[in-house]
Amino acid sequence: MKRYFVVPVAVISSLASLTAFAAPGEYWEVTSKMEMPGMPFAMPPTTTKVCIQKGGENNPEKTSGDKSCKMSDVKTVGNKTTWKMRCDRDGEVMTGSGEQSTSPNGYQGKMQMSGKSGGHDMSMSTAFSGKRIGGSCDTEELAKKVNKQIAETCDTAGHGAAELINMGDIYLMSGAMCANKREEYCSTIRKNVGSDADAYATLLEHDKNLVGGGRVGVAKACGVNMASTTKSVCKTLNDSSYDKLSPYCPAEAKSWREAQRKKECEGRSYTSQEDLKACLSGKNPSHGGRSYTSDESESSSSKSGLSNPAGAAIEGAKKLKGMFGF
Repeated sequence: MKRYFVVPVAVISSLASLTAFAAPGEYWEVTSKMEMPGMPFAMPPTTTKVCIQKGGENNPEKTSGDKSCKMSDVKTVGNKTTWKMRCDRDGEVMTGSGEQSTSPNGYQGKMQMSGKSGGHDMSMSTAFSGKRIGGSCDTEELAKKVNKQIAETCDTAGHGAAELINMGDIYLMSGAMCANKREEYCSTIRKNVGSDADAYATLLEHDKNLVGGGRVGVAKACGVNMASTTKSVCKTLNDSSYDKLSPYCPAEAKSWREAQRKKECEGRSYTSQEDLKACLSGKNPSHGGRSYTSDESESSSSKSGLSNPAGAAIEGAKKLKGMFGF
């Protein structure tokens, strides 16, 4: 079976976007498409409007790469430029080569990279092209926009705990986009997961479904004590959280079902035979027939007895004796 993994955002961004320089620029439309062996789906091409320093379209260092990538053996013959590249991010090295051809109003090229990412071998190829749109711009514009978008994405206050858990990769993976917010992220998870049923269930589901490739289990990475967290969140089990928590809190779920059954069935007058049957069989007629017992044999027995008038009377007498005091 082929394994695939999520590529750190920093890697994709460095190969598919432009480095900003503080110099007068002009607008270009840049399209890039990345391919990776083993991916279960083809990544679609991306097209963005960017500001490139005037004349920078002829320089591959200005149309690809970032500060962690160094180019060497840059050679230009006619309108074609070739180069080699080495990217070192947190000790994980990727190397490759690229080539680019330019025309008066455009450029196109490709790059091949291989190495390590997230502790796993990785190789990928990127095809890119640029088309001059024109119009003056500030070459720092892209960097400002990207930095703003990153800041908004990484701001933990802008996301709920359950949503943050599903965003774990961008905080926890090696070279992650929001790595500088890791402790703030983990603090938020630890604070909420023991009292938020949705966050708790999401955490268990997220960590169970990890597919490898450097992806990180949130509970382990953030030091979440699952035993005490489970004990804490089970205390919050109620009508709205029952469906999410009952699989993980069997004792609390059983107590809640019994309390609900007593609340709904004791001391009531029954004008409907169906309502009486529902309560006697452990179901709540006012909550869509939800069962208040996990004992399938009890439910089957009740249903079997109720299908027979004599059996129903006997079963009813047994239950009503303790419930209604006669």
